[in-house]
Amino acid sequence: EVYIIIRPGMGITSHIISTFSRKPIFAYRAMVIATFSIGFIGFIVWGHHMFASGMSPLAGMVFSVLTLTVGVPSAIKVFNWLATLWGGQIRCTAAMMYALGFVSFFVSGGVTGLLLAQPAIDVYFHDTYFVVAPFHMIMGLAAVFGMFAALQFWFPRMFGRYMSEPLGKLHFWITIIGVYSIFIPMHFLGMAGAPRRYAQFTEFTYLAKLQPLAIHITWAAFVTGAAQIILLFNIFWSMKFGKKAPVN
Repeated sequence: EVYIIIRPGMGITSHIISTFSRKPIFAYRAMVIATFSIGFIGFIVWGHHMFASGMSPLAGMVFSVLTLTVGVPSAIKVFNWLATLWGGQIRCTAAMMYALGFVSFFVSGGVTGLLLAQPAIDVYFHDTYFVVAPFHMIMGLAAVFGMFAALQFWFPRMFGRYMSEPLGKLHFWITIIGVYSIFIPMHFLGMAGAPRRYAQFTEFTYLAKLQPLAIHITWAAFVTGAAQIILLFNIFWSMKFGKKAPVN
């Protein structure tokens, strides 16, 4: 599901990075092949969610190799994006910043996700916050930032007016800082053995010292959620009062 849902965001990001770098996508054919490869491999890696279920070591090794394999086309896409940016006439519009945020989350979540492709590591981390963090950074935040980028970029075609660039950039910075403030600490919670799906940790002595980190994550989540009011205001305000887009 993750690999399929993320692909529209990849296409959006490729288009926007190319547009605001004033360059065609580097190695376009390799980019397309990598996109199809991610979709295909995504159908045969489902077993990496079951390393802790008692599957045979052989099956675990097969799914581990397949999961690591999906990192190859993913790395190709990241290289394509970075090579497109290299030497380009970059314009840091709000849409471009959202697209770069997509790349940031895709890399950050993907790197830690590769650790979970190892059965020996996944057995320990599987039911901890370490799994929650990379999953949401890719499945949630990368995909959502792709939506933000698309909304900012194609808003004039939908409504005939531009969204506010200052409000878009303000929303971007608060959201990306807030998101990293939520999910980076979750990696540390997971490494300390904090289990997910628990309402509170106060009943467990070994988790008591992690309570301040959990409180930090909660406040970061409140701030990040509140920042979405900026986006909603930008959408509805721009529909009525945004700068008019030229008619083709």
